[in-house]
Amino acid sequence: MLLAAAVILLFVLIILGMDIAFAIGVSALAFIAVSQFDARPINPVLFVQSVTNGVDSFALLAIPMFVFAGELMTKAGVTRRLISLAACLVAHRPGGLANVGITANLFLAGISGSAVADAAATGSVLIPEMKRRGYPARRAAGVIAASATMAPIIPPSIMFILLGSIASISVGELFVAGIVPGIVIYTVLILTSGWIARRHGLPQEARMNAAERMAALKGGLLPLGAPIIIIVTKVLGVATPTESAAVVVLYTLLLGVIVYRDLTWKGFLDASVSAAMTTAVIMLTVAFSQIFGAIAVLAGLGRLINDTLLSMSQNPVILFMIINVTLLLLGTFLDPLPIMLILAPILFPLMTSLGVDPVHLGLVMVFNLVLGMVTPPVGIILFVMARISGVSVIDVFRGGLPYFAVLFAVLILLTYVPQITLFLPTLLLR
Repeated sequence: MLLAAAVILLFVLIILGMDIAFAIGVSALAFIAVSQFDARPINPVLFVQSVTNGVDSFALLAIPMFVFAGELMTKAGVTRRLISLAACLVAHRPGGLANVGITANLFLAGISGSAVADAAATGSVLIPEMKRRGYPARRAAGVIAASATMAPIIPPSIMFILLGSIASISVGELFVAGIVPGIVIYTVLILTSGWIARRHGLPQEARMNAAERMAALKGGLLPLGAPIIIIVTKVLGVATPTESAAVVVLYTLLLGVIVYRDLTWKGFLDASVSAAMTTAVIMLTVAFSQIFGAIAVLAGLGRLINDTLLSMSQNPVILFMIINVTLLLLGTFLDPLPIMLILAPILFPLMTSLGVDPVHLGLVMVFNLVLGMVTPPVGIILFVMARISGVSVIDVFRGGLPYFAVLFAVLILLTYVPQITLFLPTLLLR
């Protein structure tokens, strides 16, 4: 009963506009305070212990590194160069600038690991240009929103790092597991873009001349070394994901200062401050979500969910369907992080006991939560795209509906064909 009241309070605070981290913290404190009048009160010391232990993890050190690398890339003009490279490769094909948005997000996914950051970076550049070329604003915003969902799947992924820390899964295996699904997502989005362009007569760009292609290739290929560094160091076993993140930061600094010479001292300071602020928000949410997860366990939520699911079925196929629907619904209202922190410790032991590979379950969980970010009413990526494009959130969703539909189809494919996810980790790391 107390836990239900705490969850209701959490939803109310979020709806009222309180930051997700503070909403979780206030709800947890209220639960502990009210429990003092219960027969089994919770020691308030648990709050401090859980908050401290929640961020005391070596794996989480990779997050500020990857965030910092992404910020440095932006300040060094890498986003602009990657968009030029994408235009060189796919702008002349049916789909035009929509193809460019999808491909640029593929490239940026291998650098930033954040769907929201990638959507903002590519959307601010491409959406105004797409509107000038005749694309409806809602369709331009919709395709960028859909393509940003690749960021948490293709390494490096901040969500994979967090999930690996929460569920005690190899972050390196999660990184490698995301490569083939990421390629599948990119392929279906590009095919959908071409189909929509032919059906609605959307413009495509003229092919670049040889000099323009060479300039785009020279400017855009070097940044793609960042994801290669991450994957190669993991496959060869010479660095942990955290150490790889530090190497990527150094690589980014060399690109910005020595190769491109676009990274100024002011840009470096701005990137440092921005990365620190972003990291602080993430870590604060992690810390407060830990205490909420702890009180959920004490209140018997894990046992309740386990018993409920097992009473419905012990068939992983049925349970996956139930889990997918639940995660998609929760993802439309809540930030992915607290959902992972509360449900991962419950779902992973249950599903792995039924023979489900934890890396496969991890990818399915993350992709579910990412799709929640492009689903109304509280899809954060939709809000970012609405602000950039100047249309409503619902219009962004409608404009991207064909892309979102194929993404949900990919979710079903990845859920029930685990070999797509597990092929590379099994081949390279097991």
